[in-house]
Parts: sequence; structure tokens; C-alpha cells
Amino acid sequence: MGFKRINFKEMKILRIAILFSLFSLTSGQNWIQSQVLERQFNQALSNYNNGRYATSETILNQILLNEPGVFEEPVLLLLLKSQVGFNKNTKARETSSKILTKFPKSKYLANVMESLGDLYVNETNYSSAYRMYHRSKSLSINPEYSQKIDMKLLKLIQIGLSSSLLNELLILEPNPKFRNIHLIARANSEILSGRPDDAAITLNKVDPTFLPDIYALFFENLLRASYKPSSPVLMVGIVLPLSGDQIEEGEAFLTGFYEGEKSVGETKQRLSILVQDSRSTNLQAIMQAQNLEKMNQLKALICPLDDQASLAVTSALSSTNIPIILTNLQRDDLSKIYNKSFHFYSTLAMQGRMAARYIVSELGLSNIAVIAPANQDGEIQTDSFIRELDHLGSNVVATEWYSGEPINLKRQFKSLRQVAFDLLPKEENYDEALGMDIDSLDALFDVSAEDFFDLPKQKKKKMTTSDSSKVYLNTIQAIYLPINKSDLEFIGPQIPMYNLDAKLIGNGNWQNLNILQKDNIGPHLKGLSLLTNFFHHKVDSIDYEGDQLNAYYRGYNTAKILIAIDLENQSRQSLNQSLKNINFHVGEGFYYSPSVLNKQVNSAFQLLEFDGEGFIHQGVFQGDSLQLVLPQNP
Repeated sequence: MGFKRINFKEMKILRIAILFSLFSLTSGQNWIQSQVLERQFNQALSNYNNGRYATSETILNQILLNEPGVFEEPVLLLLLKSQVGFNKNTKARETSSKILTKFPKSKYLANVMESLGDLYVNETNYSSAYRMYHRSKSLSINPEYSQKIDMKLLKLIQIGLSSSLLNELLILEPNPKFRNIHLIARANSEILSGRPDDAAITLNKVDPTFLPDIYALFFENLLRASYKPSSPVLMVGIVLPLSGDQIEEGEAFLTGFYEGEKSVGETKQRLSILVQDSRSTNLQAIMQAQNLEKMNQLKALICPLDDQASLAVTSALSSTNIPIILTNLQRDDLSKIYNKSFHFYSTLAMQGRMAARYIVSELGLSNIAVIAPANQDGEIQTDSFIRELDHLGSNVVATEWYSGEPINLKRQFKSLRQVAFDLLPKEENYDEALGMDIDSLDALFDVSAEDFFDLPKQKKKKMTTSDSSKVYLNTIQAIYLPINKSDLEFIGPQIPMYNLDAKLIGNGNWQNLNILQKDNIGPHLKGLSLLTNFFHHKVDSIDYEGDQLNAYYRGYNTAKILIAIDLENQSRQSLNQSLKNINFHVGEGFYYSPSVLNKQVNSAFQLLEFDGEGFIHQGVFQGDSLQLVLPQNP
């Protein structure tokens, strides 16, 4: 079955409207004071509804200091919700205890139980949360409120609750509606445990006439899954942006992951997925990752996050034992911070390193130059490139940097031409032609060429640095250009102007055929080579393009790698070792082969060559062996 993503955002952002008209003021309550309290309460309520929980808490505590009278009960309830929303769980427990002590028969008991359920969700204590939500549901007769609780229960059920908890609740529960929910929860846990036959027996006990509509689709999916043969299941958590400014890439990744998980092929293995929203912020990513790590049933954490969020999560979990799979091309090797983190899509440093090895070990070129952006990405790739050249016994003859948009690189290219002139071979001396050392005879007698050759002297033309730019120079044999994604449209037209007959090697940001195919660019860049971790040339019906298309296939290929591993009885420790033991994996436009030097960083960069019209796939680097592997699905 395709497991739906689970997002607890709705559990934490609540919309409540407690109307003061429901409360009758006692005769001793001053009218002016009640107006002040009402205004303060409405201010706190507005802050709560807008996610400003700390501000709401401050206002409510101020109200409680001023003898709120009959308003104390709703004030305490909103205070509890604010504290839960701000993850102040200790304070929330104190507030809930105060409500239950002072108002044991409160009309808001259902809301209190719901808030306690939210508190337990914050703590990843899902069994206790499930109990609290059921108590809340049983205390309310409002159909709309009951449906809201059902939505929260459905999200919890999909996690995979403890069978012992569900069996206990089934023994004690006489209500057929509640029993149906417990049975569905148990059936899902049985399927996640690879026991579809047991799930079929459990589902046979469900009475559809007492099943709330919200559970109907999930019930049908469970029925279909129960007829499938038993298969190993691995439960993983995913932290990714499903709101905020990175929402489009996050949703594309998740869609691709589900598609990859469903295409199990011959492995017959499945993934159970628990999804948490990072909200496109580092702090939320850390909080969600820490909550997921506490769940022992989760064997790995998948993080399609940007550089800063990945660094934050990796650092926060560095003392744990859960494997972290990073699915974006990262700036830094985060396995140096946490030795159980894996770079499925490699690092910028590895990209620079492999480019250097390609130029020297595969092409055998020397006199290498670099033109790179003067930013963090450019510096990381260039530094790694130069270090690897030095390791291989080669060197860079010139390094040129540019800042901002490379609209005019005249200075950089003229500097390379100057270096190219300096590398031209000097004219041979006559002493070398004669095979003797003229200086050693000079002390004995004068030697003149006229004594040996009666030939007219010819004036030899000497190349100078002021030659025409039309002259092609080939003394610089290769130029490495690790550009930014938006730089190609500026750099592409300039390269042909400076007539440097050198092999051009780029990074993945050169993959823009709309620019390369222009008449003033394409014919002049024929033979350009680039290294990339993703190349998809098929025309398909996927409704994504650009960064969203890349995110979709990152999700798809990540799922495919995981289900290719033997998932039977995997623990966190054994999965960590299984990931290190991957030798070579062929994905969709993607390959995975860990570096020989670091089994946690992918070094399977693909080699593409531009033929003036399009890219020709030349092969894939497998590990550090530099053996070009022909693609198996070109």
C-alpha cells in the first residue's frame, strides 16, 4: 500500500474562539474590569491563532495575576494550548493539573484531553497521545469537534501503534465506533510488521456501519494491502519543507519518494514512512528530527534539506545512533560531524576532486587553469580541485575569480592569455642545435657561426603578448569552470571570444541546453565535458521541471536505493553498515557508488560531453577507481 504522509502541523496550530457571551458575569464583577479582561483575552487569542504562543502566554499569565474570576477557566485552557504550542511541556502539565484540580467537571474537559494529546505528540509519546485523543472524543457530542479528533487519530494510526496498547483498549472498549478505530489501528500495525494475514483477520472484525467516513479510504487501502504477500518493511522518517518558501521542492521530493517506494519490482520490500514538516526553517527541522529520533521503530532519517538545515540537524543528532540520509548536493562533508550521515547526492568538494582526477588520470592533461565564482560554493570546489591536482602531481598555472554576475570576464580571460603566452616554448639557441656548450669555449677563442656556415641570416618572427586576439593559444590545456547555476547565460557567450584552445570542464550547473544550443555558443563549446550527479534526458509526463524535477527524482532514487537493501530484521546499527556496503546502484538518471576514501559520500559522478547540440553520456565514475562504467539505462 502507499502510506500517506503524516504531518502534525494541524495538531499544533489550532483555531479556537471562546466567546465571552457564554459566561454570565457574577454580580460582584465590575463591568469595566470585565471589559478590560475581555480585551486582554481577545488579544491573547489573536496572538495564539497567529502562532505567537509566547506572547499569548505572557498576556494570559498577566490576566491570572489580576483575579480573573469567572474568566479563569477559559484563560487557563488557552494558556495550556499556548504552552503546548510553544513546546513548554513542563509548564503545560502544571497548567493542566491546575485545571483538573480546580474544575474537575469543567465543560472544557474534552479540550484539555486534546491538548494533552498534542503535548504527548510533541514528546513523540504516540501511545499516550492516542489515549488522550480517544478520551477527548468520548467527552464530546459535537460532530465537528469529533471529526477534528478523528483527523488526529488517523494520523497517529498511520505511524504504527503498539499492538499491546491496542489489544488492551479493545478489551476495555464497548463502543462499536471506537472499537472500529482500534481494529483499524491494529491492522495497520500488523501490515507494517509484515503480517498481512493477521491484518486480514483483524479487518474482518470491523463493522463498516459504525465506521466514521474519515476512515473509509484508509480502511479500503488496508484491505487491499492485506491481500498482498508478506514482505519486509523498513520504517523511516522524513524531515522536509512542506510549508514556507521551500514547499514546492519538498512536495516534489515526497511525491517522487512515494513513487519510488511503490515501484518495488522484484524486491517485494516496502517502506513505512513518517513525514514531518520542517516549515523551511532550521529550528523546526531540528525539533522534528529530534522527535523522530526518539521513536525506536524508525531505522533511518531522510533529510532533503538545504545546507544550513542539514548542518543543524546533523549537529543536533551527532550523539545518537540513527543513520541520516542527506539527499541534496551538500557543501560540506557532514559525516565528519556525525559518522552515521550519508551523502546520497555527494558534496561540492567531491565534485571538484573527481573533476581533477578526470583531467589528470583520464585525459592526461597539464597546465590547468581555473575560473570560478568568489563565493563559498566556488571556493569549496576550487580548493578541492587544486588539492587533488597536487596529490596527483599536477598543478594549476592560473586561478581567476569573479564576483557577482559574470557579465564581463575580460580581465580574467586576458590574464589567462597572458599566462598562455608565458607558457610558449622559448626559441632554441644555436648551442642547443650544435650539441655543445658555447659558453665553455668562450674563454679560449671566439666562435662565430660564420666560420661554419656561409648562409644568409634570416630574421625570425617572435610572438609577443600584443598579438591579435585571433591567434589561438593551446599552452593551457584545460580550464575548470565550477560556475553558479545562473552564470551560464553570461559566461557561455564570452568563452569563444578569447580563443583559448583548451579542454573545458564544468560542473552540473552547465546542464542548460536552452543556453548552450544558441548559435553564438553551441558550435564554439563543442567538446565541453561536465561532471554531474544527475542527468535525466527522457521526455516523460511528470508535471515538474527545473529544481522541482530534480527534487522529484532525488526522492524517487532515494526510495529505490533503500528498497534495494535487504530490509529483513534491520536495526539502526545494521542499516548503517548496509548503507556502507552498497557497491554500485543504478537509478533513474542517477548512480550511487561510495567513495573508497569515505563510504558515506557518493562519488559516482556522471561524465557528459556537449557535442554542439546536446549531451552525450560518456559513462560513470565508480568509486575512486576512475573506471568509466557504461550506463545501463542510457
